[in-house]
Amino acid sequence: MMDPLPLDSGTVDEVVDFCIQSFDSEGTIKNPSFVKMFLMMHPWYISSTDLSKKLLLQSQEGSTEDIRAKICHLVKYWISEFPVEFDLNPALADQIKDLRENLNTGGNETQSQLIDVESVPSYKWKRQVTQRVPSLSKRRKMSLLFDHLDPCELAEHLTYLEYKSFCKIMFQDYHSFVMHGCTVDNPILERFITLFNSVSQWIQLMVLSKPTAPQRAAVIAHFLQVAQKKETHRFGMT
Repeated sequence: MMDPLPLDSGTVDEVVDFCIQSFDSEGTIKNPSFVKMFLMMHPWYISSTDLSKKLLLQSQEGSTEDIRAKICHLVKYWISEFPVEFDLNPALADQIKDLRENLNTGGNETQSQLIDVESVPSYKWKRQVTQRVPSLSKRRKMSLLFDHLDPCELAEHLTYLEYKSFCKIMFQDYHSFVMHGCTVDNPILERFITLFNSVSQWIQLMVLSKPTAPQRAAVIAHFLQVAQKKETHRFGMT
């Protein structure tokens, strides 16, 4: 029987030990929700590289074969659930490679095979901010009216833009914003915020561009319909 979850009073070391003990030597996990939550939220308490160092030290300091196996299964679960973290953090990936090398050196090849950070795909596309092509933008004629689109079609377009932008945001972006209080050196989150502000300003422009109150009311009613359709499309993407 495992001890209760160390949610409130547990130290970082106790939580890490709890996550290790959540696995058996065969890789079966007893508390997947807690372990996944900790691996996702741990940067609030300890950096990923420091967490990796703790696991590396525990695997070296006179640990039993059973503990080493559990640590390997925890690392394997970490890699499988959050591969982007290992791709975008070379120092973390190098530490995991060191752990694997130490296991091989100690004759624990079976356990080291559980840790396969080399197979993590590249997630550079998630950090790329779309660049405009000046030569194309000069040749194209564009309109902000979108009068040819009904509320459903416009809702589809806006929802798609927001969805594509939202998919690029990672936990590290939110963490950086909270820690620094701004979007400096955080282009993905900055672009996401800019998109929403731009849509809001565009709607204001569309309303205020109409000269009479009835015309403005009609535009407001149109965008209310768009908002209702967007909710339908948004839930359809989750």
